[in-house]
Amino acid sequence: MVTEPEPGIALVELARGKVNAIDTQMYREIATVFEALSDNQDVRVVVLTGRGRIFCAGNDLGSFRVMDATSGEVEMREVRRSIFAVLDCSLPVIGAINGPCLGSGFGLTSVCDLVVASERATFGLPEMGVGVLGGGRFTARMLPQQAMRRMFFTAEAVDAETLRAWGAPIEVVDHDVLLDTAMTRARTIAAKSRYALTLAKQSLNGCESMDLKRGYELEQSYTLRLSEHPDSKIAVEARIAEMAGGTKS
Repeated sequence: MVTEPEPGIALVELARGKVNAIDTQMYREIATVFEALSDNQDVRVVVLTGRGRIFCAGNDLGSFRVMDATSGEVEMREVRRSIFAVLDCSLPVIGAINGPCLGSGFGLTSVCDLVVASERATFGLPEMGVGVLGGGRFTARMLPQQAMRRMFFTAEAVDAETLRAWGAPIEVVDHDVLLDTAMTRARTIAAKSRYALTLAKQSLNGCESMDLKRGYELEQSYTLRLSEHPDSKIAVEARIAEMAGGTKS
């Protein structure tokens, strides 16, 4: 479900059954939603959360019961499309993790641009416990290898504080202020130029897998593109005026 609680901010809620387990149709819907948001000129930032007590329990286990190599390829293609739609969304995405976040839910979290987690949130990779694989590569965006491998091989969930202690760059907050905190972060982002935000997202995604030299060269090319836009001049003039005002005081 998608709403716009404030100008420039879209709120996407995972909502399917009691545990927000994702089936093939829901994967398609997630991809469609984020692809549409990328083109929505009225939106500058997206907050992704789950409805109810659980963020996402992962893949609907019913599909695993009948999966074979042929049907599984169709299913996995939809999973990839869904997760990459979040990663490739032209706008920054804030994950507001309100409860258990497992399997594919963890995959969606790992491709958010920043993550705020409730103290009640737990994170897990249950794949090996249900006879499948996957999830390790995405989790490695948030955790060192041995932490990720511990989660993967044991299939045991950990709480948000443990995940942060292991190196995940997440903000852990009281459950009652989770959405307020996520919205505060969203407002800060939404105050910026949409054009600048989209270039920044492309730049960061593009240079992530590059070495230092090639990555920085790519970032500089986006700087040049932004510098020609009126929003760039407005931003720099506003900053100069702000600094001048501070000097006078």
